[in-house]
Amino acid sequence: MWVHKVSHESPPPLPGGYTAGEQVYYTGKSYTFESGDRLEHGKQGEVVGPGTGESHRGKGVRVRFPGNEGATNCWLNQVRRRRANDFTLHPIGKRAA
Repeated sequence: MWVHKVSHESPPPLPGGYTAGEQVYYTGKSYTFESGDRLEHGKQGEVVGPGTGESHRGKGVRVRFPGNEGATNCWLNQVRRRRANDFTLHPIGKRAA
């Protein structure tokens, strides 16, 4: 890494309150890019920074998913901190086994 690219200051906060290194789950529709990289519904990935490009700036984060060559821009409504099935509703007084 080049010295002029290093800072003593903390980076600005990421959209959605996410932090670099945080594990998230992709909740959008599965998709395969021409490069072969894939977005798979329910797959876990690691937040690596803010969304880039005009369309995602301030509205998304970049996520690296296992098996993909690079990080992918994801809208904030396409990622969450917990698996979708962690939000299953149960009748009052009943708990999941």
